[in-house]
Amino acid sequence: MSKVNDYFDKLFTKIPGYVFGILTFVIGSSGFIIAILLSPEYVMWEKSISVLGHHTGGIFSRLGLIISNTIAIPALIYLSRSLKDENVNEKVRKIALGTGIFVSVIAALSGIVTGSAQIIKDIHGFFALLSWIGGIIVCLSFGLLMLKSSKYSKSAANFSFVIAGIFGSFLVPFFITNFCSAVPDICGSFGRRVYTIMPIYEWIVMFSILSWYLFNSIYTLKNKL
Repeated sequence: MSKVNDYFDKLFTKIPGYVFGILTFVIGSSGFIIAILLSPEYVMWEKSISVLGHHTGGIFSRLGLIISNTIAIPALIYLSRSLKDENVNEKVRKIALGTGIFVSVIAALSGIVTGSAQIIKDIHGFFALLSWIGGIIVCLSFGLLMLKSSKYSKSAANFSFVIAGIFGSFLVPFFITNFCSAVPDICGSFGRRVYTIMPIYEWIVMFSILSWYLFNSIYTLKNKL
């Protein structure tokens, strides 16, 4: 563990930690934007992000997911280190960081594991679900840490809570559509109506977490944390 810490100590002396958060936003956003521009047949308010991955520019959205979530790991480590404070619960800080790294790995895998076979779709969907649930835990945990830390303002903490709320609220229509898809005789038509809001909602979720990285990176840069 000490060797890992030494590695990031050296890394952050060469590249400021906030740079990784900014790159996470830039690369993740660019991958999706390029993919959409190269896939005119894809309609983002009608189809999920996963569907984009199978279109003409889909390789860019997948690469964006993989690279941005890999770069997000040092960004999370840097953010976690900035929250070391006598008022901060160390266990919560470790949970926030550990969950964040787990989510980053899972989200990157969702960009790798993609295809038309049903088993691949199921695995991809499971990875996506884990990343959404993990995103709630990460944003809530970091928000609570920011509330306790003297280095962070309430607005920074509240921003994390808002992002956690976006993730959590997205799971409501997600579970409704999946339940109704499994038992169409009970609520099939209702599930199809609910699904109409899912694609654009998923894009909101995606860009909200990318914005979370950008916001925290700018905050740590501005306040020299």
